[in-house]
Amino acid sequence: MNSRKLKIHLFTGFKTGILLLFFIFFMLPIVWVALTSIKRPVEQMAIPPIWFPEQPVFDSYLTLFQNPDFATSLVNSLLISGVATLITIVIGAIAAYSIERFRTGGRMLPNLLLMTRMIPPVVVIVPIFLLAYRVNLLDTYVLLIITYSALNMALIIWLLRSFFAQLPVEMEEAAMIDGCSRIGLFFRIVLPVVMPGIAAAGLICFIFCWNEFLFAVTLTGSHTKTMPVLTSTFVSERGLDRGLMSASGLVSSLPVIVLTIVFQRYLVSGLTQGSVK
Repeated sequence: MNSRKLKIHLFTGFKTGILLLFFIFFMLPIVWVALTSIKRPVEQMAIPPIWFPEQPVFDSYLTLFQNPDFATSLVNSLLISGVATLITIVIGAIAAYSIERFRTGGRMLPNLLLMTRMIPPVVVIVPIFLLAYRVNLLDTYVLLIITYSALNMALIIWLLRSFFAQLPVEMEEAAMIDGCSRIGLFFRIVLPVVMPGIAAAGLICFIFCWNEFLFAVTLTGSHTKTMPVLTSTFVSERGLDRGLMSASGLVSSLPVIVLTIVFQRYLVSGLTQGSVK
């Protein structure tokens, strides 16, 4: 018995150690960026690297907040990511339910949708740019919102389809026997039950839209510049402003971190439900 308890304790300690190593591995770059943002330029370029500054300075944050493009880029990212996520979730939920319950498009449609995620973005970015140029949509909110919605639609449909698959058909049949219409059934019965899954899919979609860089830097200009594009402007022919780039990267990640903390419960329960059949 003592030997068994010892093995259990050793295995638990081993798992804890592995998780701790993963935590350190993923947190180390974030800590380094945060420390770099409050270092002086001499400390940023020091060899060997200096982890902790002798005296923290916040000049990089002051310069960032005084940048006239900062507020505009932050609002642009929030607006574009939020609207694109809303459109993707609404259309994706309806499509996923239709595919799961009515077998719309046949059995191969979900796989074909997922295959679109395997197409490298660089393959489609030139056609999208040329099309947007011809219809005068370059540097507009509409272009990025449509592009982000199209890019994430297949993944969201795939995720939400697994959540709808968990719902027993008998529950829907009972609601329809009681006089509930198909539309009422979807909005009043189905959606509230799978709301954790929808919240998880929405958060994933928002993160993808928020962090997207390739399409943003190609299809936007000064009017619709997003935070990743603004951060990239701190690299120029004169060199790299490490402090300013670190401050910008840290500040731009705060909305995503806050949303993840707020919806963490839905994210964990939603992904857990979607992974179990």
